[in-house]
Amino acid sequence: MSPVLLVFAKVPRPGDVKTRLTPVLSPEAAAHLYDAFLRDALALYSELAVDVRLYLAPPLPDRGIEGMPTQVSVHEQQGDGLGPRMQHAFHEVFRAGYERAVIVGTDHPTLPPSFIQRALNVLKTPGTITIGPSEDGGFYLLGMNDFYPHLFERMTYSHDEVFADTRARAEATEAQVLILPEWYDVDTPSALRRLLDDLDDADVQVPRTRTAVRELSLRTQLSLDD
Repeated sequence: MSPVLLVFAKVPRPGDVKTRLTPVLSPEAAAHLYDAFLRDALALYSELAVDVRLYLAPPLPDRGIEGMPTQVSVHEQQGDGLGPRMQHAFHEVFRAGYERAVIVGTDHPTLPPSFIQRALNVLKTPGTITIGPSEDGGFYLLGMNDFYPHLFERMTYSHDEVFADTRARAEATEAQVLILPEWYDVDTPSALRRLLDDLDDADVQVPRTRTAVRELSLRTQLSLDD
């Protein structure tokens, strides 16, 4: 069976997403930007030779989310907290017969797709776990080709030791652990400024994010806040 990409995200509701950007953005603007991140990520991931399953944090909107790529299936995250929700998603896809599974978020629109492809490739080796560290101490990607529930049990998140703790748990298993290059999440005004610099590169394929940046006048707004 083909590998599977588990995209963990939130519904782009004002006040629920990108709250650390609201010092410089309104809740509505932050949600608009996050929606662009989500759609660019799904469009990019859909081009990979992999099944894509979007796992949204509850509650899901009654009408769903319009404009999703047809090859992306939408699922509701199950569990009390991020760790149990990721554990449930991995267990679900392995039970469905997938042999390689990678979980990734949508907070890093300029993440090179080669990083994800590299994760999928290293997972062809049996007994492998791969982790993509974020600059803030978390991780942007976690992949495995067997189910390792120990990575999630009684694990805490939203602190700067998440990657280190996850790596230690992975290395305590019998699996080979491969670390991907570090990348950054767009969660703070400084990271948003870095994103704007990265968008000067024409090779970065994020058309919806570029449109949102223009519609929200982010370059002007951030320059005024300096």
